[in-house]
Amino acid sequence: MSRPNLSERHRRILKSVIESHVARAEPVGSQYVRMVYHLSISPATIRGAMKRLEEDGLLAHPHTSAGRVPTEAGYRYYVDTLMDPEPLPAPTRRAVDSAFASRRGDPLEDPHAVAARVLAKWSGQLALVAVQPWAELPVRRVALVPLEEGVLLLALEERGARVATTTWRPAEPCPPGTVRSAERWIAAGLPLRSAEACAALARLAAQTAPAAIRPIVADALQRAGKLLDSLRRPEVRIGGAENIASQPEFQTADRLRGLVALIAEPEPLTRALRGFMESGGARITIGRENGEGTMRACSIVGTGVVSKRFRGSVGVLGPVRMRYPRLLSLVSYVGERLPELT
Repeated sequence: MSRPNLSERHRRILKSVIESHVARAEPVGSQYVRMVYHLSISPATIRGAMKRLEEDGLLAHPHTSAGRVPTEAGYRYYVDTLMDPEPLPAPTRRAVDSAFASRRGDPLEDPHAVAARVLAKWSGQLALVAVQPWAELPVRRVALVPLEEGVLLLALEERGARVATTTWRPAEPCPPGTVRSAERWIAAGLPLRSAEACAALARLAAQTAPAAIRPIVADALQRAGKLLDSLRRPEVRIGGAENIASQPEFQTADRLRGLVALIAEPEPLTRALRGFMESGGARITIGRENGEGTMRACSIVGTGVVSKRFRGSVGVLGPVRMRYPRLLSLVSYVGERLPELT
């Protein structure tokens, strides 16, 4: 949808409606806009402007109310063209600095958890911190171990780091000698750094590995690729679940269930946060820009974070109705400070 060309009057009224809706979480009427924003035009003129903004897709008109509410497009227009910068208040800045300083006295405390806690407290929303190390350590050892009832265990060990395992039952029984031969064949192809490397080695196995071990090698490498994908995902810290659960937008049973599921299985959050890792500064994604389901009802204010040890993103997730100017300042400041903790 192309951006409407609004007059100054329409821009001012749209800004007034959005900021009123953010503050009150209720449909906004013409009388309220005129009174609160001291507009020297009649309520009828304001209603006419609201109708035009509704026709442009920037406002919606709930059938149970005479007032209007902003649409996703309305919020996007506001963020892109109408929003005024809001510097981080000095007391909030001092509180963030104090929380980070206290962490330095306890080097065992996870700095990313500290950042999530600080963001949750001062945003009043769901705080998100996702980080991953620059270096993807290669897999230096692969083990295939026969278990009972024909089940096989696959274990991957990163160099000097984590071990990941998975089990499965091959379609055909595998004698121990075949399992050992498959393990040796895969070991000869190490190191492995990614799922793509596992897939490339599987293609090589299909052409050059002994026929007897090809099925088990193919199975093992497919599962190894999935394990590596899971190891390479950013680690996500979440804070302030109670903040977003208390928002009016999440009081229906369906919305609340969706929110609980999102926090319990945060893969959609992880995907959304990846988009901020390469960003040059704080930005905002609104509604459908974050995906479908529960994510469609949310906005994210986030920024990329880079240090010598990791790259990642920090942000807050809440309803589309959020105080974007204040949250942009808060997220930007926490993002700037986080690399100092690691």
